[in-house]
Amino acid sequence: MPQYDHTCKKCRHDFIVEMKMSEVGEKEVKCPKCGKSKDVGRNVTNTSFQSESVNRYVWDKS
Repeated sequence: MPQYDHTCKKCRHDFIVEMKMSEVGEKEVKCPKCGKSKDVGRNVTNTSFQSESVNRYVWDKS
């Protein structure tokens, strides 16, 4: 399941939430440190995910 990095805008705590891609816009995310703050932002991060189709057209097998 994908992991999404978030930051609480109230206490500036960084945390990771694991959720399905279909839940991304719908799931309510709360800060685990504050407990009540729903004012969180999702961070853009680099992942190690690589699609199998990325190198589909690379013919060089070296």
